[in-house]
Amino acid sequence: MIFYISFDLFERKDDFPFLMEIRQLRYFLDIAQTEHLTQSARNLFVTQSTLSHGLRQLEDELCVKLFDRVGRGLRLSQAGAAFQTYAGRALQEIEAGRMALTEMSGLQSGTLTVGVIPTFLNTLIPATVAAFSAAYPKVRIVVRDLRADPIEELLMTGQLDVGIAFHPTERAEIEAEPLFEERMLLVVGVGHPLMGRRSLAMKALAKVPLALLTRSFATRRLIDDAFHEAGVSPQIRVEMESVESLLAVCRSGVLASVVPERAAKQAEDLHSIALVSPQLVRRAGVLWRKDASRSAAAQEFIALLRPAVRNAL
Repeated sequence: MIFYISFDLFERKDDFPFLMEIRQLRYFLDIAQTEHLTQSARNLFVTQSTLSHGLRQLEDELCVKLFDRVGRGLRLSQAGAAFQTYAGRALQEIEAGRMALTEMSGLQSGTLTVGVIPTFLNTLIPATVAAFSAAYPKVRIVVRDLRADPIEELLMTGQLDVGIAFHPTERAEIEAEPLFEERMLLVVGVGHPLMGRRSLAMKALAKVPLALLTRSFATRRLIDDAFHEAGVSPQIRVEMESVESLLAVCRSGVLASVVPERAAKQAEDLHSIALVSPQLVRRAGVLWRKDASRSAAAQEFIALLRPAVRNAL
C-alpha cells in the first residue's frame, strides 16, 4: 500500500510527485524506538538489507536524513524527531480507516494496540484480552507493558490506539476517562515490626526503611507527593523497577514498601496496612489522543474492560 500525493504545478524543475509506502513508515517508527537496524529487522521480520534500503528510500523522498549514525547504532536527527509524530499519526489514522471498513462486517480483521501500566496489565487486562479475542478472533491484539509517560507519548505519536494508565493525564493532548480508584498500601513481611498494624499515618513512616519504585514511575511521584504533604523525609533504602520485585524484597521482613492495592492482594503471604493522613489513592483512566479517530475495536475493548474492573473491585 502506498501514499501518492501529486501536484499539478511545480515551482522548480526538480519538483516531483511524492510517493511514500506505508512499510517505510513502519520501518522508520520501529527504528526510532530501537535505534538499531538489527533489532528492528527482527521486530519487523525483514532482512537488515531490506530495512536499510527502505529507510534510504524514505530519506531520499523526504530529502532529509532522519537518523544520525552513532557508532553501530542510529539516533533520530532533528528532522527525524519532527517527522516521528506525523508518521505515527498517519499510520494510526490509516489503521483506523481500515478498521472502520472492516467493522462494517463485524470486526473481521485489523490490529488493536493497547498500552497498559504494569500493575494493571497483571491484574485487570488478561481476562479482558481473552474475552475480546473470543468475541473477535480475527482482530489481532497487541498489549504493550509500558509506564505512564511512554503511554502518553506513544498515543501522541499514533503508535497506540488506547492506553490504560492514570487519570488525570500529564499532557493536554491526551484525554482520560475515569476507570477506577485504588488505594496505595504499605506492605510488610512476616516478622516486620509493623506486622500487626491495620492502619498507619504517613508521618509514622519517617523511620521505616522502605523499598520503592524508582522516580521514573508516576506512582513513585504520587508517593513522594504524599510524603511531602505529610512533612516526611522517608528512609528509602532500595529502589527497584517493578512492583513484583518490591514485594519479593518485603518477604525478608526487613523492608516495607508502598504498592497498589491490587498488587498487595495478590501477595497473600504479606501483610497490608492502610495509609492515612493523607490517604494515598491513585486514579486509573482510559487514555485517548484528543484528535485521533477511535476505532470500534478500541471502544469494544474498553466496553469489555469496564465490567471486568467493576467485578474486580
